[in-house]
Amino acid sequence: MKIKILIVALLCLSLLSTTALAADGSTGNRIWDAAQEPSLEYSWSPLSYSGFYYDLDSGEGSEMLTVKLDSYSDRSIEEDDLVYSTRPIETGFERDEWGSFQIIGFMAERYFAGYSDNTAFADEVSLISDSQLAKVLINDDDEKSLFTGSSLVLQEGYVLDITEVDLNGNKVFITLKKNGVQVDSTVIASNQDYVYKTRIGSTDDFPLIAVHLDTIFRGTESNAVFIKGIFQVSDSYISVNAGDKYGRMTVDTVAPERITMSNPDVINLNAGRTIDIMGKLKFVVADDTVLRFAPVVDMKEPGTYELRGTVSDGPFNWTSLNFEGFYYNIDEGIGTESLEVKALNGRTIGAENLVYSTRAQQVSFDHSAWGQFEVIGFLAQKYFAGYPDNGFTKAVSIVSQGQLSKVLIDNDDKKSVYPGSALVLEEGYVLEVVEVDLNGDKVRVSLKKNGEEVDTSILGSNKDYVYKTEMGASEDVPQIAVHFNEIFRGREFDAVFIQGIFQISENYLTLEGSDRFGRMEVASISEDGIVLENRNSVSLTKDNVIDLMGDISIKVADSDTLRYYPFVMTTTSSSEQLSIEMPDTITAGTSVDIKVASQGAAVEGAVVKFDNVQKGTTSNEGILSVVLSETGTFKVTAEKEGYVTGTLNVEVISAEDATKKLDIEISPETVFAGDAISISVKKAIGGEPVGGAALYYDGSAIGTTSAEGMLSYTPKDAGIHKVRVEANGFLPAELTFEVEAAENMFRYSDLVIDPAIAEQGKPVTVSANVANTGTSAGEVKVELLVNGNVTDTQNISLAAGEEKTVEFTATADQPGTVDVQIGDQKGSFDVTAKTPFVGMVAAMVIVMMAAAFRGRRNKE
Repeated sequence: MKIKILIVALLCLSLLSTTALAADGSTGNRIWDAAQEPSLEYSWSPLSYSGFYYDLDSGEGSEMLTVKLDSYSDRSIEEDDLVYSTRPIETGFERDEWGSFQIIGFMAERYFAGYSDNTAFADEVSLISDSQLAKVLINDDDEKSLFTGSSLVLQEGYVLDITEVDLNGNKVFITLKKNGVQVDSTVIASNQDYVYKTRIGSTDDFPLIAVHLDTIFRGTESNAVFIKGIFQVSDSYISVNAGDKYGRMTVDTVAPERITMSNPDVINLNAGRTIDIMGKLKFVVADDTVLRFAPVVDMKEPGTYELRGTVSDGPFNWTSLNFEGFYYNIDEGIGTESLEVKALNGRTIGAENLVYSTRAQQVSFDHSAWGQFEVIGFLAQKYFAGYPDNGFTKAVSIVSQGQLSKVLIDNDDKKSVYPGSALVLEEGYVLEVVEVDLNGDKVRVSLKKNGEEVDTSILGSNKDYVYKTEMGASEDVPQIAVHFNEIFRGREFDAVFIQGIFQISENYLTLEGSDRFGRMEVASISEDGIVLENRNSVSLTKDNVIDLMGDISIKVADSDTLRYYPFVMTTTSSSEQLSIEMPDTITAGTSVDIKVASQGAAVEGAVVKFDNVQKGTTSNEGILSVVLSETGTFKVTAEKEGYVTGTLNVEVISAEDATKKLDIEISPETVFAGDAISISVKKAIGGEPVGGAALYYDGSAIGTTSAEGMLSYTPKDAGIHKVRVEANGFLPAELTFEVEAAENMFRYSDLVIDPAIAEQGKPVTVSANVANTGTSAGEVKVELLVNGNVTDTQNISLAAGEEKTVEFTATADQPGTVDVQIGDQKGSFDVTAKTPFVGMVAAMVIVMMAAAFRGRRNKE
């Protein structure tokens, strides 16, 4: 069976195209729902699942996951019936001149696979051929300026020192260091690539770092090197060999063209479970008698993630089954939203051919005794729509009144509240337990909003407290519901036990007919739902991101072949972030306390690791004491389920060096050319200031520190610079930092488009304010972008603190919506079809003249 599934998976992978949904239901949706009767042999591809790497511009995807079930009630994935396959694909460097390299998706993460014959600075080298994969650390084309004596700080402890520019100013001597130890040096001419090759595992002469030195400048006061293009691969690789286990999967084959894995044991899809499959990839299974499950990627690490829909090359309908950005309740199989492109004319979606619809559906309260309430997804967010007849209210529909509200609390947690204390709710509400009556069967409660009483009531045990309010045109809407499970009166204390809280926001969204949300306009509102349509045409211009409505956008490939998908961006905040408190410099052989906390509170049971080697877990006070004997620089991590991993870099030095180690600090944190900075020199252990220390800026002496260990200095040139300190009895220390150019501090605001609706071919004025918020004068090139293309530019000069309005004219030859942008200010205007007024008048004149002529002829 494994061979058959593998052949299917590899065939799907090799024929990967933008045909979004297979006719036989074997792929296309993220959610596998038995009620929809999809194929029992089902595949998730990069086209249908946003967790798998996909290059929209090239139309290439890497990963494929195929499952085989025996029936729609089968909750067991038998041995070898879950097959994962992935292959390397070509992707371009950010620096176009370097060509392309091979990338591979592996367990829903991106890895470097090798250099190809399309790589400009390297021969063909395949890591995957040696059963190795590594992360790409840097891939950019940003311009950076460095000065003699300064360093380009790379990742994983690497720095590239600009040692000296030759007398003719056309060559530079550079050295590469790893954790302070020189590993390479060379002389490079301008417009050349520096490439550092090393051994990675079993791969020899592997280009680990590439830097393009664009221009070398030798001046009378300073020498500079301008860099444009950096690429770095991690030297910490992972080995992937046949037989290796990753979660529930085992590697079957590793070859230059692919990696395959399968499950050696049965995987049970038990209701309500989240199952670790491999790496960050999991299966989430509905808590329902109907089998529903889907792949998900662990997104608890802080960051911004793209949730996209199935990729399409033509008309298509996205629902919550194939667009991860839409609201979906997997336990109850409820999704309310859809977005349909009904027809395409080339790359143009005509007016009213892009339709968004959503409808209210009933879902269960967490407190099941209350029954159900109505939810509706709107613009990829979940809203409250109303109540049917349930345990505490009659039917109420706020969506029929054009109103939507957020659900703030919905839980069935048990809580105990004592007289004199309060249950804290959202939006400033608190429910105070005033007192329990003498018989212990009733309680008096007071609801307050920002300290002001808004309601009071007396309740018995096993009763619901319900606070109703008016929401726009909807009256008596239950805003807060609390179930009082039990009331207790004792000799020493009284208590109230609560189980079940529900609260909706009093700040509701109001919708009316013809309201506009980005490109879309409300077409209808009813008790059944909401429909939006595009009033004007939408052009799927290549290499464009179209802000459609709310958080929903459409991304179009930079290709002559149309490929596009809808997406939303979601951000994982660090509210449950673990923090590590410990000295950043430690003396070997001495005990150090490592404290792990979250939001200021100690965290017990956190696993502490040094360079992935576990050292222990924290106590109930959040502390772990360790003694380290090995010297060097280490990455300390703190991990615990339900929290975001905390990291900190520390240096362990020998006892002999402990008294000789110096630290350099520079303030302010952001430095601009021409602004004074304060340089502080302290002992690394103890933090005592060091006076009389000699300081060097890019190799030139700039003075000595005061008794307080301070020296003031004013950098003149923007770029990356290095400060070095030398003091008798201490080890030299260095710090590399960046000085930013003040003249580049331009800010855009107040975009104005006049008129907002224009006739075809008529001019539209687009203006914005440009301000120089830096500390010195400068010139900026302001561009007008129309539908993503630069159509006009203006160069303006601004003194520090000065602001000007820049004005452009835009026209459109075709009806529809036109996107315009100045700086980071975006907007749009609508173009209507040209009214054939002149032609109509001419025709009327001709008709009138003809009638008069006929009348005259008749009289004759």
